[in-house]
Amino acid sequence: MSVDSEPKLAVQGQHLCFKERLGDFLTASRLFIGLVILSLSFIGKDAYLAVVILVIVGGITDIFDGRVARHYLGENREGKLGKYDLEVDTFLVFCTIAYFSLSGIVIPMAVGLGWIALALIVIFACKRKTKVVISFEIPSILALIAIAALYDLRIFAFIVLPALCAGTAINYKRIRYLLFDYFPKIFSR
Repeated sequence: MSVDSEPKLAVQGQHLCFKERLGDFLTASRLFIGLVILSLSFIGKDAYLAVVILVIVGGITDIFDGRVARHYLGENREGKLGKYDLEVDTFLVFCTIAYFSLSGIVIPMAVGLGWIALALIVIFACKRKTKVVISFEIPSILALIAIAALYDLRIFAFIVLPALCAGTAINYKRIRYLLFDYFPKIFSR
């Protein structure tokens, strides 16, 4: 059996090893991270630094899950959770907004939770169409960045901003693809 045929066998479900499931594990870890962030709402503002670190870890898993899946499964393949990557990312973002809202960090509770409720209603009413999910996720991410800067400028300057710059540098090809190819194609339909 050639080395090239092994990923094809794995995709067909005959034998998946840890390496071939690593992309799905990284995607699923963001679900877990989102739930942990949501649970930190009970601690409140004292958990802010932990939430920042968890969001950064979630961002790192987002950068690498697709790369790992393509490496071990093949270029045009994705793991079982790969098709839900956008929804998993959005879940993490909404859990973070909920943390900020429930903890009273910059966002009034009614505004943050109202935004999440509106987003979920519209997303599910539109049958989870990609452009609808993206239309709520991108402003939510930008709001989270602004909130982080407003709430604690020191943590933003020394942790959040360097993490954003590093993530952009590491993932610049994907960001360029999203901005100039993927998003225009999605929103022109």
